[in-house]
Amino acid sequence: MSRKNLPSLRGLRAFEAVARTGRFRDAAAELNVTRSAVSHQVRSLETAIGVALFERGTRPAQLSEAGLTFFPVVREAFDTIERSASSLTPQRSPDELVIQVYVTVALKWLIPRLHDFEQRRPELRVRLSTSYVDWDFDRDHADVGFILARRKETGLHYRPLFRSVLTPVCSPALASGAQPLARPDDLKDHTILHVYTAEEDWLRWLDAAGARDITLSNRVAFDSYILSQQAAEDGQGVAMTLGPFAREEQRSGRLVEPFDLHVPHEHHWELVCANEDRDEPKIRWFETWLIEQVGLDPQIEDHS
Repeated sequence: MSRKNLPSLRGLRAFEAVARTGRFRDAAAELNVTRSAVSHQVRSLETAIGVALFERGTRPAQLSEAGLTFFPVVREAFDTIERSASSLTPQRSPDELVIQVYVTVALKWLIPRLHDFEQRRPELRVRLSTSYVDWDFDRDHADVGFILARRKETGLHYRPLFRSVLTPVCSPALASGAQPLARPDDLKDHTILHVYTAEEDWLRWLDAAGARDITLSNRVAFDSYILSQQAAEDGQGVAMTLGPFAREEQRSGRLVEPFDLHVPHEHHWELVCANEDRDEPKIRWFETWLIEQVGLDPQIEDHS
């Protein structure tokens, strides 16, 4: 049976969280994204199914008639999936190391180095659990996480690794084209490419650049940095990157930094695991190795 009419899972998750908590703000905090990201996801869902699910302009958020009908169905579906997934979760083996890592970090930084760790610890089977969401450690399905810790949960061990820097990137042709990028205010003439779960990255950089008249209205949204960087490489606009995860593209000249300003990200990349697991040999081995690799990387500006 075709699933072509199935709504977006991201939109359903955002709708369920808002309907359950009663506020877009509380749903954003639970999902650890911005309020605007939750609003965008809910609106996309409403557009896809063709009905309004909330009464606009009401606080707390009030479900529409259609929303009242839809919410119990969505809630029960998520409850069923959660129960079923929990029952299927296998017991992890002591000779297997499952690493939760954001997809851009995996492709652009961790995977090229991972062979070294595997050579040092051949007794371990290493498995990556990649995600487009870079926060909230999934302790049920991973031994250790390499995450951007936007908030810290009790019961978890965190080890700061480094802080990324934010800097816009674009294709060389766009940087020096008919509307060159000589100063941050020139961004008003270009499409801004952004990760819609991290809209604050652009806002933080623009504020540091003093470009307070630049808005994010002329923009295209993506769900990962790697996709926004690819769009920038293709000349579709200017992307915000997290150093050092566009190094290969910059070294080859496929992407350039039109401005010299590097702004520290608000949060740290951290190694995280359950408190009770931190002394497991495989966790200690990986933590020691990862800290060593961070220290050896000359492109990382803040070794925390």
